[in-house]
Amino acid sequence: MQLTKVLLTDYFDIVSPKQDDRIRFEVLEEGKKDGIPFLGRSAVNNGIVAVVKKRENFVNEGNVITIALDGSTGATFYQYHAFSSGQNIWILKQKEQYLKEMTPQVALFLITSIRKAVKGYTWNLSLTKTRLKNIRIYLPVKEDGSLDVKYIESRMKKLRNIEMIENIRENRFE
Repeated sequence: MQLTKVLLTDYFDIVSPKQDDRIRFEVLEEGKKDGIPFLGRSAVNNGIVAVVKKRENFVNEGNVITIALDGSTGATFYQYHAFSSGQNIWILKQKEQYLKEMTPQVALFLITSIRKAVKGYTWNLSLTKTRLKNIRIYLPVKEDGSLDVKYIESRMKKLRNIEMIENIRENRFE
């Protein structure tokens, strides 16, 4: 299988999250069952900067990829669980005609490709939504244009400790 360089927006919709400043959320201790992750523009800890009390109008669906446009520019993560978000975090939602189901393994492959494509952007040359729309990434694409999920999964199974991401569903935010 050969990887093909494709436009990010051919495979993902760029969606603005439901967002608000973190100071408007009640920050909880980690481990609280009524808390959800709050994403900031951090390059570590999956972008999670706090656990906050859920505010119904500010909850984003999980099973998406997020990317920071400034701060830690290009910080890209897979969010399995629902989350709240600060500013300048965008959601990359897969187009289902090309990828029917986002699994943690497929998401990890995709975010690696996206991170490589945006590595030249920094605080000095931030990503913008317009720049993000023009990003090209490498993906294994079948003749019909859909992603070759079997290829991705076969590559991902070769990673050491892949079972850690396979068990993401069992983590506390469910």
